[in-house]
Amino acid sequence: MRVSLVTPDATYYDGEARSVVLEASDGSMGILPGHAPLIAALGHGVAEVDDGQETHRVAVYGGFVKVQDDVVSVLAGGAARREGDADSARAALEEARAALARAREAGSPTAIAEASERVKRAQAFLALF
Repeated sequence: MRVSLVTPDATYYDGEARSVVLEASDGSMGILPGHAPLIAALGHGVAEVDDGQETHRVAVYGGFVKVQDDVVSVLAGGAARREGDADSARAALEEARAALARAREAGSPTAIAEASERVKRAQAFLALF
Protein backbone atom coordinates (compact mmCIF):
# COMPACT_ATOMS: atom_id res chain seq x y z
CA MET A 1 0.00 0.00 0.00
CA ARG A 2 1.06 3.58 -0.55
CA VAL A 3 1.63 5.76 2.54
CA SER A 4 2.26 9.48 2.89
CA LEU A 5 2.76 11.25 6.20
CA VAL A 6 2.87 15.01 5.79
CA THR A 7 2.56 18.22 7.78
CA PRO A 8 2.06 21.73 6.42
CA ASP A 9 5.87 22.12 6.52
CA ALA A 10 7.38 18.76 5.56
CA THR A 11 6.98 15.23 4.26
CA TYR A 12 8.00 12.63 6.84
CA TYR A 13 7.27 9.51 4.80
CA ASP A 14 6.18 8.89 1.23
CA GLY A 15 6.41 5.38 -0.15
CA GLU A 16 5.23 1.80 -0.04
CA ALA A 17 4.57 0.12 3.30
CA ARG A 18 3.44 -3.21 4.74
CA SER A 19 1.71 -1.72 7.77
CA VAL A 20 0.97 1.53 9.59
CA VAL A 21 0.21 2.06 13.29
CA LEU A 22 -1.26 5.40 14.36
CA GLU A 23 -2.62 6.96 17.52
CA ALA A 24 -6.18 7.97 16.67
CA SER A 25 -8.09 10.33 18.94
CA ASP A 26 -9.89 7.32 20.46
CA GLY A 27 -7.03 4.82 20.62
CA SER A 28 -4.35 3.05 18.63
CA MET A 29 -5.16 1.77 15.14
CA GLY A 30 -3.35 -0.54 12.73
CA ILE A 31 -3.68 -0.40 8.96
CA LEU A 32 -2.75 -3.24 6.60
CA PRO A 33 -3.17 -3.59 2.83
CA GLY A 34 -6.82 -4.02 1.92
CA HIS A 35 -8.05 -1.99 4.89
CA ALA A 36 -11.62 -0.70 4.65
CA PRO A 37 -11.98 2.97 3.70
CA LEU A 38 -11.96 5.34 6.65
CA ILE A 39 -11.30 8.86 7.83
CA ALA A 40 -10.23 9.35 11.45
CA ALA A 41 -8.98 12.12 13.69
CA LEU A 42 -5.48 11.59 15.08
CA GLY A 43 -4.32 12.20 18.60
CA HIS A 44 -0.78 12.88 19.77
CA GLY A 45 1.45 9.82 19.60
CA VAL A 46 3.96 7.85 17.56
CA ALA A 47 3.22 6.82 13.99
CA GLU A 48 5.00 3.64 12.87
CA VAL A 49 5.36 2.83 9.17
CA ASP A 50 6.84 -0.59 8.36
CA ASP A 51 8.23 -0.70 4.83
CA GLY A 52 9.42 -4.30 5.12
CA GLN A 53 13.03 -3.33 5.79
CA GLU A 54 12.69 -0.93 8.69
CA THR A 55 10.07 0.71 10.85
CA HIS A 56 9.97 4.48 10.51
CA ARG A 57 8.81 6.17 13.73
CA VAL A 58 7.57 9.75 13.84
CA ALA A 59 5.92 11.69 16.67
CA VAL A 60 2.63 13.01 15.29
CA TYR A 61 0.77 15.94 16.84
CA GLY A 62 -2.86 15.54 15.84
CA GLY A 63 -4.40 15.67 12.40
CA PHE A 64 -6.33 13.22 10.24
CA VAL A 65 -5.83 9.95 8.39
CA LYS A 66 -7.66 8.85 5.26
CA VAL A 67 -7.52 5.27 3.97
CA GLN A 68 -8.92 4.42 0.55
CA ASP A 69 -7.91 1.98 -2.20
CA ASP A 70 -4.67 0.96 -0.44
CA VAL A 71 -3.58 4.59 -0.07
CA VAL A 72 -2.98 5.89 3.46
CA SER A 73 -2.79 9.68 3.72
CA VAL A 74 -1.71 11.03 7.11
CA LEU A 75 -2.22 14.79 7.38
CA ALA A 76 -0.61 15.77 10.67
CA GLY A 77 -0.84 19.12 12.39
CA GLY A 78 2.80 18.72 13.36
CA ALA A 79 5.42 15.99 13.59
CA ALA A 80 8.99 15.33 14.67
CA ARG A 81 11.62 12.68 14.06
CA ARG A 82 13.74 11.31 16.88
CA GLU A 83 16.68 13.57 17.63
CA GLY A 84 18.69 14.25 20.73
CA ASP A 85 18.46 11.86 23.64
CA ALA A 86 15.86 10.57 26.08
CA ASP A 87 17.18 12.73 28.94
CA SER A 88 16.66 15.91 26.88
CA ALA A 89 13.16 14.73 25.91
CA ARG A 90 12.32 14.03 29.57
CA ALA A 91 13.60 17.48 30.55
CA ALA A 92 11.44 19.08 27.85
CA LEU A 93 8.41 17.22 29.20
CA GLU A 94 9.11 18.37 32.76
CA GLU A 95 9.47 21.97 31.58
CA ALA A 96 6.19 21.69 29.66
CA ARG A 97 4.46 20.35 32.78
CA ALA A 98 5.89 23.20 34.85
CA ALA A 99 4.65 25.71 32.26
CA LEU A 100 1.19 24.12 32.46
CA ALA A 101 1.19 24.43 36.26
CA ARG A 102 2.14 28.12 35.97
CA ALA A 103 -0.60 28.69 33.37
CA ARG A 104 -3.19 27.07 35.64
CA GLU A 105 -2.09 29.30 38.53
CA ALA A 106 -2.45 32.35 36.31
CA GLY A 107 -5.89 31.18 35.20
CA SER A 108 -5.52 32.20 31.56
CA PRO A 109 -7.52 29.82 29.31
CA THR A 110 -5.29 30.61 26.33
CA ALA A 111 -2.09 29.97 28.28
CA ILE A 112 -3.54 26.74 29.68
CA ALA A 113 -4.48 25.50 26.19
CA GLU A 114 -1.04 26.35 24.79
CA ALA A 115 0.76 24.70 27.71
CA SER A 116 -1.47 21.61 27.48
CA GLU A 117 -0.53 21.27 23.82
CA ARG A 118 3.17 21.55 24.74
CA VAL A 119 2.75 18.71 27.26
CA LYS A 120 1.00 16.48 24.69
CA ARG A 121 3.73 17.13 22.12
CA ALA A 122 6.50 16.49 24.65
CA GLN A 123 4.86 13.21 25.71
CA ALA A 124 4.55 12.07 22.09
CA PHE A 125 8.16 13.02 21.36
CA LEU A 126 9.43 11.21 24.46
CA ALA A 127 7.62 8.06 23.27
CA LEU A 128 10.10 7.91 20.36
CA PHE A 129 12.86 6.88 22.82
